[in-house]
Amino acid sequence: MTTGDSRRSTAQDDDPSFAEKLGYLFEHSRDENGLPYTGKKIAERANALGYSLSDAYISQLRTGKARTPSFRTVEAIARAFEVSVTYFLANPDEDLERVRQQRDYVEMLATTGTHLSGIDVRAICPDTIDVLIELLKVVKGQAQAQGNTGPLPEEGQNSA
Repeated sequence: MTTGDSRRSTAQDDDPSFAEKLGYLFEHSRDENGLPYTGKKIAERANALGYSLSDAYISQLRTGKARTPSFRTVEAIARAFEVSVTYFLANPDEDLERVRQQRDYVEMLATTGTHLSGIDVRAICPDTIDVLIELLKVVKGQAQAQGNTGPLPEEGQNSA
């Protein structure tokens, strides 16, 4: 492990690198004849699609020697393998978890009748969203225990 690798955060450690994702495609994808793809074949396919990509650069990406391909390169490789560009750019499990958190957060805001004006939910850290959801559940539980099943009164309003 290199020094640069030891500085990676835990979240990044769970997310495969570009080289790992590319390696997976080379291991598991087959061409029209059922043969594993080679770097040369992928470069040829990408070039036929109008991109400029060399077998040597693909090799550097596969080994991790080149780490930051341009979006155009990612797009070229994705199209050559006939996969979505998001395969390389996103961690689908992380995206799904974030959507779940945002949905739960918005649902709890609606259920409790609370609002946080001017807050962009997408900008809130996932851990903070979880804490807010739990807090809103407590507020909802207390309101239900007091017999208040409707939205909570806004600040400055009387509840009577």
